Amino acid sequence: MTKNSLEKVGKWAIAILLGLSFIAAGWPKIMPSESMIRRFENWGYSAEFTTLIGILELTAGILVLLPKLAAYGSGMIFILMIGAIYTHLATGIGSILFAVIYLLMAACSIALNWRDTLLIKKLKHKES
Repeated sequence: MTKNSLEKVGKWAIAILLGLSFIAAGWPKIMPSESMIRRFENWGYSAEFTTLIGILELTAGILVLLPKLAAYGSGMIFILMIGAIYTHLATGIGSILFAVIYLLMAACSIALNWRDTLLIKKLKHKES
């Protein structure tokens, strides 16, 4: 397997894992159940914040599956996971394990995809 094909497989593997995970995690928060609202309230957040996080997670999950926008979606996930880690550490409720794993996966996705972003391509096109 060549370096380029291995990189392509890595990009897609991470994109599919992040995309499906964040679509699945975000969707139930958009119209949250009472138990989801209680979970966020236990962390000190409102029901509206639950919905906002759901919209951001769903958007990030979709963006990470679009090659030209994957770095942006991964960046959103990276920021969301910093917030999740902070929340778990500050409240002592829940584990940071999955948040750290997703944070690292998002960082890898950013590193693999940043050259393919729309903004970078536009800047390179203007230079030539």
